[in-house]
Amino acid sequence: MKFYNDNKDCKDNCLCEVVKCLTKNSTGPTGPTGATGATGATGTNGIQGPTGPTGATGPTGPTGNCACSCVSRGELVTNGGMENVIDNKPTGWLFTNPDNIISEESQGRVHSGNWSVNIGDSSTLSQVINNIEPGCFYELSFFARGEGAQVSLNANVIFITNSGDILGGNIMIREQDITNSNRDFAYYRLITSQAPAGTTGIRIEFIVSANGNQSLDLDDVSLTSL
Repeated sequence: MKFYNDNKDCKDNCLCEVVKCLTKNSTGPTGPTGATGATGATGTNGIQGPTGPTGATGPTGPTGNCACSCVSRGELVTNGGMENVIDNKPTGWLFTNPDNIISEESQGRVHSGNWSVNIGDSSTLSQVINNIEPGCFYELSFFARGEGAQVSLNANVIFITNSGDILGGNIMIREQDITNSNRDFAYYRLITSQAPAGTTGIRIEFIVSANGNQSLDLDDVSLTSL
């Protein structure tokens, strides 16, 4: 599920359930007004007695309490800035077709810091994050650019559950839809679906397809809970 949301009004990150966020520290509803008293009986002289007074309003309900467990743990990705490099590859990441994945430091091909990572055709860069809370939402963001015009990318957030893998979010960028100008990175962001019951981890993965010697530069990958 892909959408954008910059609302940070719920300061303690109670966003795993919208209702809980909206009712945090709110006051319960006021009780109903008491019934109006009965009309007095008709007197012996034929005159009806006055209507009794309206009953008192019920008490106000107790203050609500946000019991959401989805508290932000900060940055969840290891080496998302690609700054830690060993053997010309970023540490903390897994690779398929590793010969096509190298750390990049050329001017105009790094979004921030000194390094990005360059991913070639038919290659996947991935990372597994453990101890994920079921019932929460997660935000993935990153910066990317094509080293050439015929480059496409699939970025996935996959929930690892007791019953198997479940796709939580996807960004697909087709060939020629990603910026490929020198020094120009595009910013991408998604918010996942709610992590299902039994979730134990998340796998983020970046799958690149590119023609010829073309490739993708990736930098500043981030995953946080909401």
